[in-house]
Amino acid sequence: MKSMTRKKHVKQGAYGRPRLLTHEEILEGAVELGLEGLTMKKLADKLNVGTATLYQYFDSRKSLMRAAAVHSLSDVPLPSDKGQHWSKLARDYVFSIQNLLAENPSFIYSHQHSDYGFEVHFRLIEPFLASMKARGFSASEGMEVFNIVGMAAFSGAVETVRQREFEYQDETMQVVARRQFDRLDKKNFPLLKEAFETFAMTPEHKVNALLLAAFTTIAKQRGEDLEGIL
Repeated sequence: MKSMTRKKHVKQGAYGRPRLLTHEEILEGAVELGLEGLTMKKLADKLNVGTATLYQYFDSRKSLMRAAAVHSLSDVPLPSDKGQHWSKLARDYVFSIQNLLAENPSFIYSHQHSDYGFEVHFRLIEPFLASMKARGFSASEGMEVFNIVGMAAFSGAVETVRQREFEYQDETMQVVARRQFDRLDKKNFPLLKEAFETFAMTPEHKVNALLLAAFTTIAKQRGEDLEGIL
């Protein structure tokens, strides 16, 4: 009987009291793990707590992921509206969002994007539309510009993530592309040979070229001086 009692005390001492967490600790842990494939068990193991402890803070994985996505956004400094030309402000938004996505690739690829993506978008869009309104854009016109911002940021983030994968191996995407292209018979790719340097542009140059084309069209429709674009 004494032996059983002793074992019981040992077990209680091993577990002790449940570890106290803050919401910020949980959300930061989730972002560090990445939202793609995140489970409550993985997060609990990372935080050294039981799964039941997490459910005391969030009633479902879905609510946790939504909160984690919004939390990650809180660390991203949105561009300051300093009265700059609308195209320059829009470009700054592109690269802010692009950096956020590139640092958190799970935001790009996660099939759970619909669980939290819209709330993140809404928090980005509202201040942008306010800045565009101050520059004479209607809400719909400002939203059209933001649609370009979002698409450019997404594509730029994908290119940036790909480029970083090459950099981890001490190479660049441009060098690898050139090496592979040089193995081919150039007679079969005469036009690509002429345009290869454009193909191999960095993600930043590609995004800037895309924005310049799109914003120039908008400026023309608005009857603006094109010298101020970007």
